[in-house]
Amino acid sequence: MIFDRKVFGADAFSREMWSEMDAWWMLVDAVKTGCSAFEPHVGFDRYGEPTREPGTLYIATTGILPRRQGRGLGLLMKAWQVAWARSHSYRRIVTNHRAGNRGIIAMNKAFGFRRTGRIKGYYSCPDEDAISMILELKQ
Repeated sequence: MIFDRKVFGADAFSREMWSEMDAWWMLVDAVKTGCSAFEPHVGFDRYGEPTREPGTLYIATTGILPRRQGRGLGLLMKAWQVAWARSHSYRRIVTNHRAGNRGIIAMNKAFGFRRTGRIKGYYSCPDEDAISMILELKQ
């Protein structure tokens, strides 16, 4: 949770949310530099409510420490996320991002994710819509 606050500030997940996810760390020179958090078999309906979806991996967070951003580590983490999902036989990956986070949206598009919708008022502090994205994985 401390790392999450360093990366996302007010968007940091609660202790309860972290307890529902699988977290993976990116270490650079033995320093926690990035974090991925997944929820297996979770998708979302058009209102942003979670649904049980076997074969779907929800990427809840992709975060790199601000002082380490701009070095290609986010691309490396995204490539690892996709490879991990494939190696664990997931059929698709879903994710949601702040509508204003153009960097992660563009990165996801570069990996083949497509936009599936906009969820009004998904985020708070500050209020913002989410962009939902999906990547269909070929087995």
